Amino acid sequence: MEIRRKTFTDCKNNSFQVSVMTLGGKKPGPVFTIISGQHGMEHSGPCFLPELAEELDKMDIAGTLHICPCANPGALAMDYEFYPEHEDLSKINEYFYSRFRHDYSPWGIGRGEAQTQYNMNRLWNRKGEGIAFDITAWLWENFVEEAYLTLDIHCLQANKPMVYNDFAKNNPFIAVTGIEASWMCSEKKNEYAAGNLNFQAARREGRYAFCIEFSAQHALKESEYELGKNAIRNLMIKLGMIKGEYRMSGRPTWSIPLNYGEKCDAFVTSHGGHIRYFFDEYDQVKKGDKVYQIRDIQTLEVLEEGFSTRDGIMGRRSHLPVMKAGVTACSVIEAERLIPEF
Repeated sequence: MEIRRKTFTDCKNNSFQVSVMTLGGKKPGPVFTIISGQHGMEHSGPCFLPELAEELDKMDIAGTLHICPCANPGALAMDYEFYPEHEDLSKINEYFYSRFRHDYSPWGIGRGEAQTQYNMNRLWNRKGEGIAFDITAWLWENFVEEAYLTLDIHCLQANKPMVYNDFAKNNPFIAVTGIEASWMCSEKKNEYAAGNLNFQAARREGRYAFCIEFSAQHALKESEYELGKNAIRNLMIKLGMIKGEYRMSGRPTWSIPLNYGEKCDAFVTSHGGHIRYFFDEYDQVKKGDKVYQIRDIQTLEVLEEGFSTRDGIMGRRSHLPVMKAGVTACSVIEAERLIPEF
C-alpha cells in the first residue's frame, strides 16, 4: 500500500496533512476512489476506512483503489461541519451540538444561514481561494478525475444509513451495497449545489458516483462499520477488482423517486405527546397498517393514530421524541426495488 500525503496551509498559517491510501495497480482494472471526512462532524468513514485498507492490502487487487479517509482534517479535529479558516476559531469552544438546533453555527454561517465557501462538498471543480478549495483541487486532479467509480461517504442524523443518488445510471452499483434506501436527487442543481462531489464525478459520460450517508453525526457508531466495509467489498466484486461472493443483508434496497411526494402518505400530526412508531425506516408497510400513535404525557391516553393508505416503505422518521401539532412525523412511500445483478 502506498500512502501519499500533502500539506495544506490556511490563511492563518495553520497546516494540515491530507493522506490518501492507494492499493493495487499491479493488474489491469478500473480505478475506484473513495473520499470521506469532508464534513467534520461525520466520523464513520474516517474511522473504518483505514481498517478496511489494511484488510484489503492483504488481497490480490485488480485495478487501483484510492482511499482518502479524512479529507478535511481541520474540521474533523473540531467536530464541526466545515473549517472556517478566516473566522475566530476560538468560538468553537462556545459551540455544542444538539439535533434540536441542527443548523446552529457559532459564526452565523451555518447551512441554513449562508451558502458558505467553507463547505468542502460544494467546491468540487470550482476555483477559489482557501484551504478547502486547495484540498478538493488536489484530490480531484490526482484521484477523482481518473476514477471509473467514486464513492463519497458522509453521515446524517437518521435511524439507518442511506444513499443519495443524482443519476439513475448508478443504480446497478447501489443495488449491491446492502444499503436499504437510495434517494434520487435532482440533476438540475443551482451553481452552489452543483459543486457536490458525487454530482461532479458522475455527470461525466461513462463515470459513476454516489454518496453513502451513515446514520450518526458528532458521534461514533461502530455497529455500522462492517456495513460500510461490506458495501465497499461488494462494489469491488462488481467492478472485478477482487474475487468473492456478494454478502447481502437479506433486506431489499429501495430507490425512492425524486417526485416521491406524488406517491406518499405524509403524516402531519394533530396532537402533541410522546410518539410510538410501529415500523423502522425502510420497512415494508401494507395498506391499513398502523404506523404510529401519539400518547398524552399526562393522562397517557392515545390521542392520535396514523394508518397507511397504500403499500410502500416507511420513509424517514422525525427525530423529535415529543411531537407537536403540525409536524411531519413520518411517511409511507411507494418505491422501486433495486435488484442486484449477480
